[in-house]
Amino acid sequence: MAPRGLCTLLCVIFLVGTLSAAFAQDANTKKPRDPPVGSLSKFNPTTMHYEPVTSDKSYIYYRIKVNLNQTFVDTYTPDPKEPHLVSVVISGDVFDNSTGIKVGTFDSTSLTTLARANNELQYMGTFAVELGPNGDDAIFIMNALDRANFVQEPTDFDMAIVGGTGRYKGATGESIHSGTEATLPGNVYVAEVAVPRFKRF
Repeated sequence: MAPRGLCTLLCVIFLVGTLSAAFAQDANTKKPRDPPVGSLSKFNPTTMHYEPVTSDKSYIYYRIKVNLNQTFVDTYTPDPKEPHLVSVVISGDVFDNSTGIKVGTFDSTSLTTLARANNELQYMGTFAVELGPNGDDAIFIMNALDRANFVQEPTDFDMAIVGGTGRYKGATGESIHSGTEATLPGNVYVAEVAVPRFKRF
């Protein structure tokens, strides 16, 4: 009886451990919510971090408002007579919208898949916004547009936050752009970021 009882006890312990791990894995299956309306994350110049606006059991929430200012741009067009495929690389600095303090850098690459005679564009782009004291807290953003010329017209478009590193590991959410430029003065980006509390690894 003793061996059987010991075996039963070990099985129970194993099951409890397995279920606990499963519950931990599912801790962040809850859908994140939007940060409180009107709230903004404040930039702390001492720590070089943005402060969260709120949190719950599953997520930490940020609403970060910044401006991008390009310092480098390069464009590649395989055939200038056939502008159906254009690749653009842009990098520059990121500034806090409220204080004007430089808070990081960004890198962007976009691929225009169609440019019509009336300047209507179809393109896909990826942004990496590097924040934090060492630039290790990155937010990754992707977008796809099919619209009129965004260089000559005011533009408002939404982009998906698809991940992050460091402080923003596992980030999800969206970033909203407004203004007349994408990466020159005259742009504003507001990123609503939800970062899971549980890190899988």
